[in-house]
Amino acid sequence: MDKMSDDEINDLVRRTVKETVMELRKHGLLKRADDVAYSEISNRLYEFYENPDLDRKLGEALDKIRGDYYFDIIPQYYRHKVTIDWIAEGYHCETSTITRNKKRLCLRLYSLVT
Repeated sequence: MDKMSDDEINDLVRRTVKETVMELRKHGLLKRADDVAYSEISNRLYEFYENPDLDRKLGEALDKIRGDYYFDIIPQYYRHKVTIDWIAEGYHCETSTITRNKKRLCLRLYSLVT
């Protein structure tokens, strides 16, 4: 049996890892890092709006992004439990715009509190 060169071994490993990652993602078994951050900050926001005194750092981060045009999405969704459809109506835009900006703001908050 022929011995594989280092380059051949590296290429085989790269292709194997790439195919494995694709399969894991396809089956929902692997999440991107920003999905984990988004999930964590969403949970924190729900808890924050139940009792703001328990998370001063998040309160300060919210103050830092308050000037963003889409800021009101955060309290509407997490505090008042308004649906994405209703929020989109208020902004006169598509639901995808609200979803995209909610995620953007959440990820910004996450970066400010970690």
